[in-house]
Amino acid sequence: MKTGFLIMRYIVLVVVAAGITGCASSPPSRFYTLTSLAPQQIRQAAQPVSVSIAPVELPDYLDRSQIVTREGLNGLKLAEYDRWLGSLSDNIAAVLAENLAQVLGTDQLFLLPSLRGGKVDYAVSMRVLRLDCTPGDQVVLKVQWSLCTGSERKGCLTQTARFTEQLHDGRYETMVAAVSHTLELLSREIAGVISSRQKNTAAGPAALQVTP
Repeated sequence: MKTGFLIMRYIVLVVVAAGITGCASSPPSRFYTLTSLAPQQIRQAAQPVSVSIAPVELPDYLDRSQIVTREGLNGLKLAEYDRWLGSLSDNIAAVLAENLAQVLGTDQLFLLPSLRGGKVDYAVSMRVLRLDCTPGDQVVLKVQWSLCTGSERKGCLTQTARFTEQLHDGRYETMVAAVSHTLELLSREIAGVISSRQKNTAAGPAALQVTP
């Protein structure tokens, strides 16, 4: 009995030691965040617009802390140690707001639902349809975004946009930077439509294009 007890005790000690060794050898997690346009003093527009941005909708497979990459035609891979810092949805919305502020020359950008009862000139909402990150190959961002006039959300224009960035290496830093650049291109597209509406408003009544 004593011999059996000693053997069991030895096995337990070996298992515990292996677990401790495994934990000690695991690399630390790395965290990433998307970046907006290079910080600079915003040149205030003559008639600065106010814009609200709704929470960004993400597919379920992207709504997680691990960075998701493509593997082959239909495969997905969750990074074990490379993760988003905080909510990816919140990060995208914040970067979109910062970019629009820079391009439109306004500091009146509001992230919903923090804005309560306030009135804005335009309301932006966005749903990410695809965010395919293939290390060493490319990043593809496909979104459906809507722009409505006023808090009452009148004259809504809905567009689908697709942006592609080539990747020259397989590093996560490179991939996250590429995603940030696709958001810059998206921000400029939305800002262009807002600027066009502003010009039409200044010129007088104009027909608003609405797409399904």
